[in-house]
Order: sequence, then C-alpha cells, then structure tokens
Amino acid sequence: MDKFTGRFSPYRLISVFLLVGILALVLPNAVLAAPSSTADNAPHAHYTWYVVQPGDSLSKIAWRYGTTVSALMLANGLANANHIYVGQRLKIATGYSSCPRYHTVVYGETLSGIAAWYGISTYSLAQANSITNYNHVYSGQSLCIPGWGEPAPAPAPSAGFWYVVTYGDTLSGIAWRYGTSAYAIMAANNLTSINRILVGQKLWIPSGYAPPPGPAPKPTPVPPPPAPAAITGGPWTALYFNNKDLSGTPADTRVDGKIHFDWGMGSPSGAVNSDGFSVLWTSINTFEAATYQFTSTADDGVRLYVDGTLVIDDWNVHPATDKSGEIALSAGSHTVQVRYFEDTGMASIFVRWAKK
Repeated sequence: MDKFTGRFSPYRLISVFLLVGILALVLPNAVLAAPSSTADNAPHAHYTWYVVQPGDSLSKIAWRYGTTVSALMLANGLANANHIYVGQRLKIATGYSSCPRYHTVVYGETLSGIAAWYGISTYSLAQANSITNYNHVYSGQSLCIPGWGEPAPAPAPSAGFWYVVTYGDTLSGIAWRYGTSAYAIMAANNLTSINRILVGQKLWIPSGYAPPPGPAPKPTPVPPPPAPAAITGGPWTALYFNNKDLSGTPADTRVDGKIHFDWGMGSPSGAVNSDGFSVLWTSINTFEAATYQFTSTADDGVRLYVDGTLVIDDWNVHPATDKSGEIALSAGSHTVQVRYFEDTGMASIFVRWAKK
C-alpha cells in the first residue's frame, strides 16, 4: 500500500485527470478547424439583369433570353406569371461562375459562330447555357464556354503595329496586304467575326507573319485619290409606328440628325415597341449633278427612294446586311425617303451615299 501510494499520490492523480480533460477539449476543436473546400468550390449562379419594357410578358422575355418562365419565376420569387410591370428589374440566370471561361456576346455574333471560334459544337454551347432557341443570343449576354477548346493566344503586343480601318477594308484584304492571315489578326484583336470591322477601328497587325524582304524598292507610285466621304444627309423628319407596315397614327414623331442607329434589343424611345415597329424618314438634300451610290446596312427590312424612285429594295427579315443602289441625279434639291421595319431581336440601320 505504501508503494502504491508513493507511486500514485493524490496530487499526481489530480494532475493526470486535468491533463486528460484539457486534451478532450482541445482535440475536437482542432478537428473542426480543418478547412473544407466543398463550399468554396461549389458553383455560384451567374446572372444578368433585364428591365421590363412596355408590351413585355414573362413568356416573351423567357423566349428572348433562351430560358423558361418557371426559371424566371424561381429566380425572382414571382408567384404569378401574368403579373410583371414596366420598369421591374428581373434577374436572369445565364450560367455558373465555376465555368472555365466566359464569352460576352457582341453585336452581329451568332451562337454557331461563337461555337466555331472556340472549337466546340453549337449543341454543347447551348446546353452549357440552357439555351433552347439557337437563333436568339443578344449583345452583352454572358455565355459559359465549355472547356473543349480555346482560341489561339494572341501574339505579343511588341511584335507588330497598329492599322486604322478605312472605308472599303475587309479583314482578309488587310491580312493579304501585310502578309499575314485573317485568323492571326482576329486572334491578336480578340475578334469573333471575320465580317465585323468598322471604319476608324484600330487593329493590331502581328509582324511575326510578315513576308521576307523582297528586292530593292521601286519608286513609290502616286497614290490614287481617296474615296469620297460618305454622306448621311438630313435633318430627317422621322415617324415611328408600333407596327411593321407604317400604318395608322405614329407612336412618336421627331427630327433625327442622321439615320445611324443601333438599338440592339431595345427600342427607339419609350413610346415605341422594342419589336415589331417601323419608321418613315424623309429629308430634302442638295446634290451635284452626278451618279450617286446609296448604301444601307439594316436589321431588318429597308427601302430607299429618291424623288419617288426605288433605289434600294430589301424589305425582308435578316441580320445586319449591306445593300446598295445607284441613281443619276441632276444638280439641285432632291427628296430622299427611307422606310424601315424591325421584326424581332436585334434592330439597327445605317444609311449613307457617295458620288461615283
């Protein structure tokens, strides 16, 4: 008994019990403090916002954005699909932030074109973004790009020079002129469409693709005179109608300085629909005696008359398309009239002319 008491004194037993108690409190907290990556790596919804316009319905908005009425109601806590109001902000889910790459749609792009650019199928791109209508993507929309392919990286900014697009330029023409490829210029400038460059746009031309030096330079020939500047005319008396056939009483009347508008998915004014509207522009302009080429770029239909003579006839539904027509005019004043209609989706028009 004395030997046991000496080896396990009351003070020593109390110390052992205290140590066990402290370890019992510390060890569970150490386990709870271990990091968990499940919540941090969970995907988060990716949204865009839309403001309800006159004439909108929940089903029309769902169709336009490639989603469903049920998804819109769930995202916005709506109980009745028939009750939305003008000016209401609706949250529209467009994907998940865990997506490996996002692409923001720009004017003129299509779902199939974006898919081809990233080396994936249109079906895969539509599935990744819950799109049911392949013909409806809109400017500013954020698309999840599944990770099957990536565009080629752009060349280093130090290896090349800047070029300013002029009237009549094409991407393939610029590439041929500087001994490179249209694809290389697209990659260097993050372009997604070979058919979309603008007058005055600055393009980076990668010099790594330049051809080898040729023979000694010959005397520089005298450059041809520059192309005549495009004329937009005006001011234009504008009548806006909430139908596609310019009938009835105008919903809005105003004076436009020129016919150069890109309304996107929106409308010309608060009094005019975003889809299914038409416009009649009229302007009296002074011309020199010459033959003139009139050009329109419109989405959708357009007709152009000079003194009642039809010069451009493109009265059908299509994406932004260039159309031209020529007419010989005498010196003096002539009346130019432009008729335009918008069906659905994107809306834009640009009218100009130049002396031949």
